[in-house]
Parts: sequence; structure tokens; C-alpha cells
Amino acid sequence: MLAARWWGRGDVRVEHVDDPGDPPPGSLRIRVEACGLCGTDVEEYVSGPNVIPVEPHPLSGRQAPLTLGHESAGVVEAVGRGVDLDVGVRVAVEGNLFCGSCFWCRRHEHQLCPQLAQLGLMADGGLAEVLIAPVQMCVPFGNDVAFEHAAMAEPLSVAVRAVRRAGVGIGSTVAITGCGALGLMLVQVARLAGARTVLAVERADSRRDLARRFGADLAVAPDDAVAAGLDLTGGIGFDAAIEAAGNPAAAMLSIALARRGGTAILLGVFDDVVPVGMMDLLMSEKTIASSLSHVYDTDFLAAVSLIDRGAVDLGPLISTPIALADVVEKGFKTLAAQPADHLKVMVHPNSS
Repeated sequence: MLAARWWGRGDVRVEHVDDPGDPPPGSLRIRVEACGLCGTDVEEYVSGPNVIPVEPHPLSGRQAPLTLGHESAGVVEAVGRGVDLDVGVRVAVEGNLFCGSCFWCRRHEHQLCPQLAQLGLMADGGLAEVLIAPVQMCVPFGNDVAFEHAAMAEPLSVAVRAVRRAGVGIGSTVAITGCGALGLMLVQVARLAGARTVLAVERADSRRDLARRFGADLAVAPDDAVAAGLDLTGGIGFDAAIEAAGNPAAAMLSIALARRGGTAILLGVFDDVVPVGMMDLLMSEKTIASSLSHVYDTDFLAAVSLIDRGAVDLGPLISTPIALADVVEKGFKTLAAQPADHLKVMVHPNSS
């Protein structure tokens, strides 16, 4: 079968690999119908290995080269022993693997498992014609939902978790910094959680337009954000400010946008230092927290439910679909060269 595999920095190859065969006990064999490209995938292509293991991973046992893709959806082709799910069911795949026995797993904080692995980064993922996945990470969705929308359940569940960690509820005021695909989903999830006021902060005009379409009261460039935020909230600031841009400046801006006693959630993935003025932090008693990934039976289930019910608008986030054979030229190279021109590139491994 065909698969897109990471071999090294700047080296992703679409090649023929052995068919994975029948699924083991507790797992499914899935014909992948859609798989999104994530910013993490592009970072691995441009500057990896960042999280891809070059020695056997302690949980998955896998190392490069391995098949990328952790935002996938497809159709069950076969089930392993002990699986109570029918062939032909359409499923979205959550992707996180965890040990199940450590301190954090016992506390239902699976995303904090020291051995955490993810299909498509530390084990073979969905940029392939066939994927093998544990049944607990596969959630059925309705026949009227497009596969490319169901594949967005993984990043949507990241937004669901961040909004929950920010404490957003009825009447909240919320600022979202960074309006890529994740930030635009955060705007919608914050509204669904009950936010009364939403500010979107984004450099690109086209993405600010989308943010307003998705429910933001105001969308501004970063340089205008603090003044606009104070004006929008009557000089108070925001109950919650969520950073989804992935750089120190955006993180600092989100902290500044949070009101006294408010919460800043840092969500973007980057390896750098964020300076914080201690006196300002102390005197304003703000909470600064991070949000990592998602949990399969809370955040991911909620995300699939939102998609199933048509509660979120995902179509405008998806670029022209591409075939698996074109994923290097039309996917990785395009996103690396022109990141601002695309939101979500969706790959269809079993379609030309």
C-alpha cells in the first residue's frame, strides 16, 4: 500500500510499504478516507526530528522511518478480537497512545503520560491507505458527515480542551490570539461554550474576515489588540485569553489581554522562552496555564459530537483536497513555503 513516511529533515517519501494485515486484539483496520496535515507535521518536515523518535519509542516501539498523519477518518475494514464494532462503520481517530498505569493515567490525565505517543508521530499514522488503531481512540460518526470534516475532530478536540481549561462559560469574555485553523475553531468553540464577547487577533486580513464570520465580535491585528480589547471590555480585559499562534510574542500578548484575575492559556507549540513581568503578574493575580493535546473520552468525544450535530463550520477551513501521491509537492512543500496561504490541507489516501 502507499504511505507518506518521514525519513529525515526535508525527507518525506510517498512509497509502497507492506500491508499491515489483520488488526490485533482490541484494534481496528481502517481504510483512511481523509487525513489533515498539521503544523506539527510541517515542523517535522522542515526542522525535525522534534518529536519523531530516531530510536525505538518506549511505548510504541517505533522509530523513523514512520508514516505521518494524526488527523484521520475512515471506514472500518476489519476488527480485532474483543472489538464490539461492525465492519463498515465510519470512524474518526483520536490518535493518542498512553501506558494506562502511571500516576497521570490513573488520574485520567492521559495526555500527560510520560510515555505518551501519537499515531502519525511516534507510530504509523493516517497518511496511508490503511491504518491500524486501538478501538478506544476510534469514535463513530454519522453517514451524512464528510470524511474531511470528521478528520478535523482531532484539532477540534484541542480547541475543546483549551476552552475548557480556560474556564469559558456563559457570559465570559474571550480573546483568541492567532487565527489559523485552530484559532478559528477556538472562536467557534468559545461561542458554543457561552462566551458573550470574543476578540480575534490575527495579522492576515482574510483570516480576520473568517474570524468575524465564525462569531468574533471584533478581529484586529496584533498591534491594535490591547487597545481594542480594553475598549471592547470597558477597560477590564478578558476573562480568558487563549494563544494559538505558536510564538513568544503571541504568548506575551495573550497574557497582557487577560484581565486582573483572568486566565491566559498558552496552546501554540514552540520551543522558546516567554518573559513574564513578575510584579505585573503578582499584582494582577493572573493565571497562566498551558493546554496539551486532548483526552480521548472527553475532549475528542465532544469534538466528534459537535461535528456530528453540525454545530461547527469546518468547510471554509479546508483547502483543495489532494491525493496521497501529491502530499510532498502540494502538501509539505507548499505549506513550508506559503504557510499563510492555507488553513488545512486535507489528503485523501484512497482517492486520486
